[in-house]
Amino acid sequence: MTEANITLQKWQEFVAEYVCTDDPVPESQWLRDKGIVVIRNDRGYVHGLFSYEVRTDISIGTVLHVDNVKAVEIVAREHVLHCMREAMDRLLRLHGCAATYVAVDEPNMRLKSFFSDAGFVPRKIRYCAPAPKP
Repeated sequence: MTEANITLQKWQEFVAEYVCTDDPVPESQWLRDKGIVVIRNDRGYVHGLFSYEVRTDISIGTVLHVDNVKAVEIVAREHVLHCMREAMDRLLRLHGCAATYVAVDEPNMRLKSFFSDAGFVPRKIRYCAPAPKP
């Protein structure tokens, strides 16, 4: 995990909502409106993941929103990112989405470069305002 403020328990609670342990993943799981896609090698080691949610965008219709994109640096990162992109394309097609929006951490230039090279262009800027503390 690269987010220092997320505890292991918080991460486990987030993941528990989306877990599918079937291998291969049944088609019905790909049709869920939200989930987590994990990229593993043949030995089961996780090399990348992302979360997604299918939403309606008033300007273009159904859109695949991708967030929490993580790819391990110690292996062929480009291969992992291409596998993720293939999974995003599959979700896009199955849900009839008009576009895929990917949220990338601001300082992550490698991910920005990958998605730019894959044809993604900046379309919307999302600002974050933390809720005031009570």
